[in-house]
Amino acid sequence: MELRQKLELRRHLVLELRQSLNILALPALEVKDLLERELESNPLLEEARRDKTRTKTHTSTSSLSQDSDWDFQASQITRKTSLQDILLRQLAIFTDNDEDFRIGQEIIGNIDENGYLKVQVEEIAASVIVNTASIENVLKLIQQFEPAGVGARSVAECLLIQLRFTNEEDSLLTKIIEFHLEDVAKKNYHLIAKALKEPLEKVECCIKKIHRLNPKPGTAYSVEETQRIMPDIIIEEKDDSLQISLNNETLPNININKMYQDLLKKDDLNAQTKEFLAEKMRTAQELIRAISKRQDTLRKVMEAVVEVQQEAILQDLSHLKPLTFAQIAEKIDMHESTVCRAVMNKYVKTPNRIVALKDFFAGRVYHQNGASVSSAHVKRLIKELIAQEDKKQPLSDLDISHALSQAHQLNVPRRTVAKYREELKLLSTTYRRQK
Repeated sequence: MELRQKLELRRHLVLELRQSLNILALPALEVKDLLERELESNPLLEEARRDKTRTKTHTSTSSLSQDSDWDFQASQITRKTSLQDILLRQLAIFTDNDEDFRIGQEIIGNIDENGYLKVQVEEIAASVIVNTASIENVLKLIQQFEPAGVGARSVAECLLIQLRFTNEEDSLLTKIIEFHLEDVAKKNYHLIAKALKEPLEKVECCIKKIHRLNPKPGTAYSVEETQRIMPDIIIEEKDDSLQISLNNETLPNININKMYQDLLKKDDLNAQTKEFLAEKMRTAQELIRAISKRQDTLRKVMEAVVEVQQEAILQDLSHLKPLTFAQIAEKIDMHESTVCRAVMNKYVKTPNRIVALKDFFAGRVYHQNGASVSSAHVKRLIKELIAQEDKKQPLSDLDISHALSQAHQLNVPRRTVAKYREELKLLSTTYRRQK
């Protein structure tokens, strides 16, 4: 009996931890939607009225004041949703441990806008210092995410993943995709039928199914999709210092309903009703704790970020200092994956603009003297070099790498230049050349 109770308690703790991590990864608007759904479905929860006076007095430690509410509502904007945002959100929900989450982040960071994994599994394994089997396991998980076909390493793998999603796998269809995609593109249907010793009509039926699949699944979830965002955090400049407040005003203020709480304590309560209310009570308490922990984690992360990036917050992101999730995790004594969950899909209203919280985390590039600068600074230099180039003979990525080394003493490999150029939405040399 005692062992059973311990196992049941452990199960509840695991479920509560997972819920807490999931809620941590959600942006403000989705937390708001979640709380509103819970208020409708759980009788143990009720929405409490906010104490506006108290809110005003403690702006720096709780939420926006009533006076600033109108300004804040006006700051709602739309943002372009990236494929990485979509995948990271699913990763936060479906990974069971920090190691898989860390591996998943690295894999997703190497998936291009079309949805393909652009590096070898061995490269990722070397980067995160784990064996290739671990990478393959997490990659298989990511290949089950939406959009169907994401994380593939070839067009054939992409299409086969989509077939598994639609349960349309059959041996002939699989063979055509694995061995005859080039012939499908060239419309050599007779050649395929002859090679596979199948009737032409049957081959053509399979090819129709192939044409319904999407060889570039990532484009459906890329920069063309927009969604409304609401900053989770507000930074205001007051008395020559930066004050941090959480946007609690957009979230329903939830409490346990006292009437049902008292009802649950009655000895003569029907056993079935008592069991129902007890389960709803557990759910309500777990949700309240998860929301509280989310807000506490967000505040700690933002306070640590502000310590490092004050100049960038007050001016612009070109003044960013190198900063990683690991550095913040060490500062606030949390796991790196927890920091990542706190950062993803969150936005910050600064004194000048609204920016993604993740934008304050800039990779580092090293000077030849051993010092480091942020990747944002390097991107600005790349943008300036391209803006000043001779358009009849534009700079190649290798030329830019050499220029950064000679003029700024920065060691930036050609591959990194290409990555930063693509992030800046700047065309390659071929497409920048003018006659």
